[in-house]
Amino acid sequence: MTRYNALFASLCILLLAHDAHAEQVPEQDTGPTMELPAEPAQEKMVVVDNPVSIGGYGEMHYSATRPEDGPMSNEIDLHRLVLYVGRRFTDNIRFYSEVEVEHAIAADGAVGEVAVEQAFIDYDLLDRSSAVGELTLRTGVVLVPMGIINQQHEPNSFHGVERPSVDKVIIPSTWHEGGIGVSGKPNDQIAYQLYVLGGLNPLGFSAGSGIRGGRQDVGEARTDGLAFAGRAEFSPDTAATIGVSGYYNSAGKNADEVDADVSVLGLSADARGKFSGVEARAVFAMFRIGDSEKLNAVLDADGNPITDVAKRVLGAYGELAYNVLYSADTAKELLPFVRVEYYNTDPNEDTRTTVDIVSGLTFRPIPELAFKGDVIFRRKGGDVAGDNATLLNLGIGFLY
Repeated sequence: MTRYNALFASLCILLLAHDAHAEQVPEQDTGPTMELPAEPAQEKMVVVDNPVSIGGYGEMHYSATRPEDGPMSNEIDLHRLVLYVGRRFTDNIRFYSEVEVEHAIAADGAVGEVAVEQAFIDYDLLDRSSAVGELTLRTGVVLVPMGIINQQHEPNSFHGVERPSVDKVIIPSTWHEGGIGVSGKPNDQIAYQLYVLGGLNPLGFSAGSGIRGGRQDVGEARTDGLAFAGRAEFSPDTAATIGVSGYYNSAGKNADEVDADVSVLGLSADARGKFSGVEARAVFAMFRIGDSEKLNAVLDADGNPITDVAKRVLGAYGELAYNVLYSADTAKELLPFVRVEYYNTDPNEDTRTTVDIVSGLTFRPIPELAFKGDVIFRRKGGDVAGDNATLLNLGIGFLY
């Protein structure tokens, strides 16, 4: 009996020692939780304790173009594959990045490219309990807050295989610059952004694509002429948002060859909403380019003008879609849509006016995946043979 009493006492001592050791181990900070979609066979959420987040998106397109005069051309393209990497350092300091590969192959002589489209730090200064609501300091490579698509450009979020032409020709998505600014949300209905950014190089402007070629892509970008951009949004409810944006840049200071201010003033207004299966959006955008005559007088080494940009570029579109599965007991979405676009890169030149009538279909079996198809009837101003065309596009876009 004595032997068993001694053994029992020894076990008690070991258990007490183990508990004491466990109390001395500090609790590890595992960072924020990330909620992942439920597995098909179960409804519960999977929680991962990890401060690092990884994701991205991609899209592949097939396009067939039939000019009014000329042979048909066909193309398939892995238009872009994007990797997101984020890191939450603390509850109020985060890092976010977006690296994009376009057209599958990036090498000397290849059509593709690799670009850092976003890479910024968010530092939450105030939360919604403060007198002015949420306030966040943001610095790094950021998206210029103009229009809808430039900030919400994931392929499952818009209709049409390609981004709307106004969001490529007039607002040059994906338009990113290095800078610093703040974003805020005083309440659930109002949000705003204000930035000081790197500006444009006006020697890249053109009559065909407006200011698009002036983007410096944060690659040793000249900042003698800084830019200022801002956006305000009003959301009366969770299904509708109205936004206005403004931009100003003294672009001429970013090119030694230009002896002019070449101020760029941009304005955009947009609205989007979802109501009982109906999706609608509208966008208007305009950029005014000052001293364009002096800019177009700059000559290259052969004595030819470098640019031929107009004083103003503008565009607008309206889009309507309806989910025919809205009343069905399913999360799938099938949305026929129609969009009408008007864009003009020189109001004084008829041939620079384009009207696109786009009709298509979007199928989302899950929110992160979209199968798309559309037909574009493109009509140019003026009477230039071959400018009018019909385009057929098929594509897939996914968010992961």
